[in-house]
Amino acid sequence: MNRTKMVVASLAVAALMTQGAAGAADAAVNTQNNKAAAAQAVKTLGNLSGVKISSKSTVKLSNVNILSQGDGNILTYTLTYQNNDSKTLSLIDYWTKVKTKSGTVYSVSVVGADKEKKKVVPGSSVNVTYTTKIAKHLKYSDLNFQIVKWDFSVAGYEQVLGSINIPSTYAVATPVNTTRKLTLNEFSANAKVMSVNVLGSGDSNYVNIALYLQNTGSSTIDNPSLKYVVQTPSGTAFAVTPDAASTNIKIYPQENKTLNLIAKIPKNVNLNNLQLLLVQNDETAKSDIPVASMGLGTKQGQSSKTAANKERLLKIDSTNIVTKVVSIARNQSFGKSDLSIQFSIANKGDKTVTIPNYSFDVQVGGKTYPLIASGLEGMIIEPNEEQIISVDGTIPVIANEDQIDLVMKTPTGSSQGSGEEPSPSQVNSYPVAIYNLPDYTEMQYAQGQERTIKNNDGVFGVTLDAIQKLPWNDGNLLATKITIVNKGTKAAKLPEFAGAYKMDLTALSSTVHLVNTNTSQILGAGEKTSVYVVANVPASLKFSQLQVQLLQKTGTDKTSNWIMFSNYGNTSGLKQIAEGSYFNLDTAGRKSDLKTRKTYLYKGSTSDIIYTEIIMRNLENKQTNLSQLAGYFLTDDGQYYKADVNQVKHAVGPESSSLVTFSAKVPKGTTVSNWNLVVGESISEDKFTEAEGKPTGYVNASSMELNLDSRSIQDTLKDVELFPYTLTIKEIEGRTNSAGLEVKMKYDLKRDLTYDMGEFQHKFILEVTDSSGARFEKEIELEKDFLVGNNQNFSFVINDQIFATTRSGAFQFSIFDSYQGEKTKIATKAAYFVNEDLY
Repeated sequence: MNRTKMVVASLAVAALMTQGAAGAADAAVNTQNNKAAAAQAVKTLGNLSGVKISSKSTVKLSNVNILSQGDGNILTYTLTYQNNDSKTLSLIDYWTKVKTKSGTVYSVSVVGADKEKKKVVPGSSVNVTYTTKIAKHLKYSDLNFQIVKWDFSVAGYEQVLGSINIPSTYAVATPVNTTRKLTLNEFSANAKVMSVNVLGSGDSNYVNIALYLQNTGSSTIDNPSLKYVVQTPSGTAFAVTPDAASTNIKIYPQENKTLNLIAKIPKNVNLNNLQLLLVQNDETAKSDIPVASMGLGTKQGQSSKTAANKERLLKIDSTNIVTKVVSIARNQSFGKSDLSIQFSIANKGDKTVTIPNYSFDVQVGGKTYPLIASGLEGMIIEPNEEQIISVDGTIPVIANEDQIDLVMKTPTGSSQGSGEEPSPSQVNSYPVAIYNLPDYTEMQYAQGQERTIKNNDGVFGVTLDAIQKLPWNDGNLLATKITIVNKGTKAAKLPEFAGAYKMDLTALSSTVHLVNTNTSQILGAGEKTSVYVVANVPASLKFSQLQVQLLQKTGTDKTSNWIMFSNYGNTSGLKQIAEGSYFNLDTAGRKSDLKTRKTYLYKGSTSDIIYTEIIMRNLENKQTNLSQLAGYFLTDDGQYYKADVNQVKHAVGPESSSLVTFSAKVPKGTTVSNWNLVVGESISEDKFTEAEGKPTGYVNASSMELNLDSRSIQDTLKDVELFPYTLTIKEIEGRTNSAGLEVKMKYDLKRDLTYDMGEFQHKFILEVTDSSGARFEKEIELEKDFLVGNNQNFSFVINDQIFATTRSGAFQFSIFDSYQGEKTKIATKAAYFVNEDLY
């Protein structure tokens, strides 16, 4: 017999489902049925008496099916001829007919597969299937199956040996979870409906059937020409679509497969006692004929929706796959809800499975809204492996949120390389499972609230720590700090992140940078790390809600949602660090603390300079390159001055301290009172700034209180401080000649080696003032002109005729701190002229 193609080509999917929760409900129904069965056993065809064709041999009705069609029904029935005699039974001597209770007789024909069955040897049995077309209104109980023997001694040559009738109380279809033996053409198999799930979506119910087939023969079942129909008791038939894994199948001897089938049925159709008919094309009848009827045990109003926080069992490639909605987070604003659903897929079987590229919808009543599943395409799951994907999308704000369901549907798309037209199942997507969503985690006002994320890499606690708006160049920076803690018991790998912002309903169009403090992406058990999402925005930009999102990079230019937070109202205020207190920078691998030391104001002729020294201490237990800092001076009336920063460019040892200086030019005559220094760790796009790098922003900022130090002018040249240097001029004398004045001195210069520092930008200015008020300066670079050490000698010459005639008396000697061209007097003392050898 020629094989015919299936009703539909394969879907581009690999699975439908059996559901744990629905299975529990089925189990409850089965329990009730078992109790009823104990009181009154359901009778089947096996309970029917046969017709004797000899003293020892019988004919029994072993199978009967009615397939509804438009102009009538197709009847098939199987007679089992049991030969208990001692000689061979010739089937040529026997025939059968179907007669209705009203007297109508239908002639039958043998199906093509059984045409060659001519005899039954002693002690064996033979099954022969017959088919005919009958009136559409006829039921099983309306029919009598007559057994006829050819007898040429009687009128009409037919002797009716007896007939078999099926009482209306008998069950014809094989119940759910009951094995049915099939003989289909050249192969034999055991069939069983493993589970039935009814999923309501839109105006339709989708009846999903898991059909178990076991090859009980000795040859491979290769692409059996089976078709499937779901039929109501009244005879209304609905097409059934197998999934991709259930078409073009190959089942080796003693192997089994679970086929996944879907029927789409309008919701106004009564679902009570649906049947699945297995259908084959018969070359003799020139039509499709039913070969088996399997009861589905369905009931009107049945729903296989998975309850919140419950698992759903799917069959993918005959392997148990457990699915579950792990959690759902929601951001509500401006009449819309952004949903982010964590969805678990776990392989409970013993072989590797490729997960179909399912699609997802949110269903509210009769309306559906599409979601995007990230990380599902091409997913392969090993035995005992669990993977978690993110399913995200936006829906309107729904008042009856307890009626919102997640619908997982078959993929769409043609079979690649098949050369066939797409089937309806490829064009349309059908529900695989429907999940009632658990309680939402509300992400509005999410600052400071930890949210747990469970994914393929581990379990993480994620907290939105702060959203800072920081001054930068001619605009502002938005810098969001998100802390991630490994909640698991072993090291976990963090994904490669990207960041995104949405302000009110508008996505930020400028470049968003993501800075991860953990460059290895490996987070030990209990350890934490921080990531910063940074973007430039106009200083005038206002918004009522800010959404910040961490995205997981899944490929070139591909990302999926990892977590999303919302913040209403103002951004986070800067943490205030009181004068004398420490500002801790808790960045992994570069932990340090900062403390203000001194703040000075250098007064110039056209502008002044605000200058602050900060002590930065390495809190790591090893030598490390600490964060490069950036900052702004913040005035008491809210004005910002960008600071120039000078700090070490090399690694510093554990517990070592270094000097960092901040300075900025401010208008002449500026009063410094209640100022602060906004300081943070500088970044260069997606990483922390290297020692010689150019910052593009900064993160993790706090506001350090500044107190302006008044620098009194000391009247001694002893212990003149220019931190971390201390200068003591022990002796100073001047000697005049016709060319001018030579000043000689003996000094001690000490440097406090407790503090490392970058380029020292201060200089000493030595000033000589004569009695007439004339001033002369000498610029001194420390450790070049003045050397560190005790009893050092230094001299310089002032070539000016004003000193040519001076022989006695004194001059005023002053020391200035010079910074960026502006100077402040810090010490002064009279020195004397000596016109003889000084030493």
